[in-house]
Amino acid sequence: HYFIQSNLSVTMANEAAVKAMFSKFDQDNNGLITCDELENVFKHIGLIAPKDLKEMIASVDSDNDGCLNFNEFLALSMKLQSKQADETLAEVFKVLDKDGDKYLTRDELVQGIKKFLGKNPTEDQIDAVFKALDVNKDGKISYDEFASNFLCRLHVIFGE
Repeated sequence: HYFIQSNLSVTMANEAAVKAMFSKFDQDNNGLITCDELENVFKHIGLIAPKDLKEMIASVDSDNDGCLNFNEFLALSMKLQSKQADETLAEVFKVLDKDGDKYLTRDELVQGIKKFLGKNPTEDQIDAVFKALDVNKDGKISYDEFASNFLCRLHVIFGE
């Protein structure tokens, strides 16, 4: 229950931060953010707006008006956070994959658990995590297997 409650709190805190950001980006206070307003914000903070900014907006613009209302802006924020999380998870996988063969062995997984969680897992815990992650049962963990299950499996088995 704590895990769910803490995630809910984080989500609510993120939404409050996104609301504050939305207000700053909505320069004319009309409840919508245009592509130009978004580009201005990027310039103001010293960044170059992504070349695919219009496509990014279009990907969440459910009413097709070319602007972002709060819900659409929230969806874009979540999409960008998800992309960042995916990139972080890819980096973690790369660090764990000591031999660079694009698969994790049981030993590489154990070393990663020790390093990132600071715990010495029991044989039962190692077996449980490895079996849960090795979806196709080929004796190694691919990035796709790792990315789709890693954090969930660690939480269930270690309570992290």
